[in-house]
Amino acid sequence: MGVLKFLVWTACAVGLGVFLARGNVDGRSPLEHIERTWKRTVNPSSMDKMKDGFEDALDDARQAVSQKSANPAQPRERITAEDRAAINNIIAKKK
Repeated sequence: MGVLKFLVWTACAVGLGVFLARGNVDGRSPLEHIERTWKRTVNPSSMDKMKDGFEDALDDARQAVSQKSANPAQPRERITAEDRAAINNIIAKKK
């Protein structure tokens, strides 16, 4: 009876391990969900904090790009008149 009980518990533990490693819940395995929760609540490293900040910034950028406005803003000119004159002089000298 003891051997049968051991085999049943072992099979249940192996089945739970396979589910935790291979199951799919919201696009991630349950083990990945547990690891993320553990890292965020118990010992968040500075790298994880920076990564979360980067992901938030990336999401904000995606939202900004996906929003279409009726009158898109024209690109801002970054070259001053003096710089443009200097470039034109350089081009004129080469010809």
